[in-house]
Amino acid sequence: MLWTLWRAILFDFLKLLLLTTAVVAATIVFATTIKPLSDGKITPTQALKFMGLAIPPMLAYALPFAAGFSATITYHRISSENEATAIYASGISHKRFLFPMLVSGVMIGGSLFALNNWVIPGFLHRMQEMVTRDFAQIFVNSLRRGESATVGKTEIHADVVEEIKPEPNSPVRDLFLLGGVAMVEADEQGVVQIDGTAKRAWIEMRPVWSLDAEDRTRIGDDNAMVVIMKFQDMSVNRSGSLGTSESFTSPAIPIPNVFEDNPKFMTSKQMAELRKNPDEMNFVDRKREDLARAIAAHRARTTLGAQARDSKPLVFHSPSGETISVLSGRVRDQSGTWRLDPIAATGSVEVEIISADGRVNRLQAQDATLGTQSPSVNPFSVKSLTPGLDFTLTMQRVLVLGPPDSAIPPTERNEIELTSLRVENDPLTPLLGFTSKQMLDEAQVYRSDASLDYAQPVAAAADSLERTILDLRREIASKLNERWAFTAAGFMMVISGAITALRLRYAQPLVVYLWSFFPALGTIMLISGGQQVAQENTMIGLPFQWLGVALLCVYTASAYRKVVQN
Repeated sequence: MLWTLWRAILFDFLKLLLLTTAVVAATIVFATTIKPLSDGKITPTQALKFMGLAIPPMLAYALPFAAGFSATITYHRISSENEATAIYASGISHKRFLFPMLVSGVMIGGSLFALNNWVIPGFLHRMQEMVTRDFAQIFVNSLRRGESATVGKTEIHADVVEEIKPEPNSPVRDLFLLGGVAMVEADEQGVVQIDGTAKRAWIEMRPVWSLDAEDRTRIGDDNAMVVIMKFQDMSVNRSGSLGTSESFTSPAIPIPNVFEDNPKFMTSKQMAELRKNPDEMNFVDRKREDLARAIAAHRARTTLGAQARDSKPLVFHSPSGETISVLSGRVRDQSGTWRLDPIAATGSVEVEIISADGRVNRLQAQDATLGTQSPSVNPFSVKSLTPGLDFTLTMQRVLVLGPPDSAIPPTERNEIELTSLRVENDPLTPLLGFTSKQMLDEAQVYRSDASLDYAQPVAAAADSLERTILDLRREIASKLNERWAFTAAGFMMVISGAITALRLRYAQPLVVYLWSFFPALGTIMLISGGQQVAQENTMIGLPFQWLGVALLCVYTASAYRKVVQN
């Protein structure tokens, strides 16, 4: 008899669970898809694909509430129709009566953990692939509606958009021709840094593997897709400086992966590996490279200063193959740059520029400064870090002497600036191969005495990297606890629903469900809110994540005591 009862209860529960879960999940998925569909950002076909892929992630929220509702309705029907009285009269205890929900709660909790830990990350990855594949269509739809579209850090507007079929056997996946192009790029504070126009532009989408070796190394993911923009007859206003160009080709811009930099979309095993190797996160890796640049800049400053004291020339190389030799009396720190003092013999800084074909040009500067360049040198680049330390040599009140034994009289220039210069033995190259832990070890000597001027930039970069890693580890801990808390909450929501239905056997079904729904909702809110708090303060956030589960347990235990007493 007992097995027959359990089978009947489980059968009713599972029927309601499947129906309720389907309705709740479909409602949530439809609600998240309808706005981009109505705005024309995705097509109906894309919407159907997106909805299909979004169902498993939505189950993480739909399943526990659907299970609680199904348990409540199942046991309320049994108790309200006096079947529960007959069950008690036959000698079956409350515990045995509730045993099917105990088993169901374990199944629901285990299913939630499996969904959050293994299933959802896979589906989110497929959603990301869909976004990547359909990026071109979304991009073009925005432009055709007269709206601006964002690529990398740049917003683009075009009067005309025409899709062009790529050449056969071409690696280009999608190709578009734009007419009447305007583009704007702003910094993180929203201040416009660059704006420009172009008569026409071509937008290419192609896989990373089709690029040259330097771009593949820069992007670092051969499976990614990139966007390349080619502008023709372009006028650019860059921070108040006007310029024109007949043609300009942006570097390859990787289509952003909206999931790769969030531990939430990793399995527990991947999170454990990430805890050991945080450099897998782009935002941590960027901080690591910032620290490497700070240390490399100090080492370069030390080397160049020693060469100047020994009356040796400071040798640099330009991207065009020029060799620049600078004779200076001393290298001194000055407001974030290095001041090159004139040599005593001539009272000026002596500069010799030897071109790739052997031509020599000589300069004498009354004032000269040397500074490191920011790696963000291109407005279209998403990740524009270069694999070397670049310098800018700024000379003022310059006397251009020309080649030796030249009959051309010297000329004077107010200022000459040479950019993208590199030293022969670039100190940054070996540091870029270090892990974050190794970089922090390298920076320890600077952090021990951060009061020194030269140590402050390194200490600040090291502190920023350490804080970023600590924030990542807190986020990992919060995500893992969130998964286990959801598992426990899913189990308790089933038990709580069944017991509440027995306690309120004579109430209306909706009233009964509300008595189990609101405690469950509070539990989910505390778990999610605690997870957010735990990212800032683990000691406070983690107890909050489990407080909701604990309160639900207390509520369920109190309801069970009343059922037993009655």
